[in-house]
Formats: sequence, structure tokens, C-alpha cells
Amino acid sequence: MGRVNAEAAATLKPGGWISAAAACLLLAVVQVPSPARAEQLQLVPPPSRDVTPPGMTPGPKVDGPLYRIPTPPPPPEPPRWRRFFLPRTVDAATFITKENLTIRVYGVTPPPLGKTCRRADGEAWPCGRTALFSLRMFLHGRAVECLLPPLDDIEQAVAPCRVGSTDLGEWLIRQGWVTPDADASEEYRTAARDALCDRLGMWRGAAPDPSCPAKPQEDAPAL
Repeated sequence: MGRVNAEAAATLKPGGWISAAAACLLLAVVQVPSPARAEQLQLVPPPSRDVTPPGMTPGPKVDGPLYRIPTPPPPPEPPRWRRFFLPRTVDAATFITKENLTIRVYGVTPPPLGKTCRRADGEAWPCGRTALFSLRMFLHGRAVECLLPPLDDIEQAVAPCRVGSTDLGEWLIRQGWVTPDADASEEYRTAARDALCDRLGMWRGAAPDPSCPAKPQEDAPAL
């Protein structure tokens, strides 16, 4: 409903005017709606007098019923930054708010909570739980803001999030606690590679990755 009005308005330039004849032609387009649609439209009486301004051609006379097009619904509310206090973190990039909304940080994939990583000497360590602990230490009771649409009937969401002015997804990637997912930006992917090559986060203590450039060795101290 309201589609004809929207399409007709799209043909007008901003600030433009539509003649009385064109207005009547527009009415004629919806003069005889389908039976199903007619039940949804409001029947209006024909005009009782000619209100065409002087010097303008009056519109054609229209026989039959006229219907008023309903006002289209308002556009949906755009996403905005919504603040959440003391969310419960469940892994390195997912938390649950007091409203029971589960949010995963956009652009990243957290390690499973039970994931273990290996150091260069073969020692295993719980990097999944350490990643979660690092996120909790970074939040330290601070509020998290995420870019979300209205929360009606939403139980799970993937959204960009921030803490203060810090992009939370970027921070997690630069610390080496998450990996970029399929939707990650090129900036995220570059930061992830830097963390891998610098052996941060999950790669702490690991053997150097063969794809990373060799680090320059420091000169031996002079005797």
C-alpha cells in the first residue's frame, strides 16, 4: 500500500510542483483497485466543486468510486549505538546482556572455550580460556556499545562493538585472541597477520610461522 504515491514522488524533483491534471491522473491509476485491495482502502466521495487554480487545465472527470491511499508506514529505525552495562562474557568475542541478548562481535571468530594451543617446545596451554580472561580484563566492568537495530524480538545478533573509542573487534585481533571471519575488513586481516607474525595471543610462544618475514636478529653486544 502506498506504492503508487512513492513511485510518483520519486519522479518529482525536490521542491517541484505537480499539476491538478497530473494529480487526477494519479488518482485514476488507483481508481479501480483489486477486490482484495479495495477492502484495505478508504472510499472517499467525489469532489463537490472544481478547485483548479485559474489558468490551469482542470483534470478529467472521473466516474466510479475513488479510494484514498493509506499513509505508508514509517521507515524502520536505523541501527544506532546501544550501551550495555556489565554483559556476561561467554568467549573471547561473545557476551550476553541483562536483556538476555546474545551478541557476537562482528568480523571476528573467537577460539572455542576449550581450545588449547602449543608452544614451540610442545607444551599445551588453554588459549581459549585465556582469550576469554583477557577480554574480561580489558572490559574491567566498562560498558560495551554495539551498533544494533531496534531490539524487538531479537535474541541473537552479530554487530560492531566498541568500548569507549576502542573498536572491540580490532582490539581482539591485534592482541591475537581471535581470527578474522569471512566478513572481516582488510584492516582486520592485516592486524591478524601482524599478531600471528609477532606471536601474540594464541600464538604466544609458538614457533615462527613460515609465511611471516624473518625478524632481524639483534647484533651481539660488543665485548
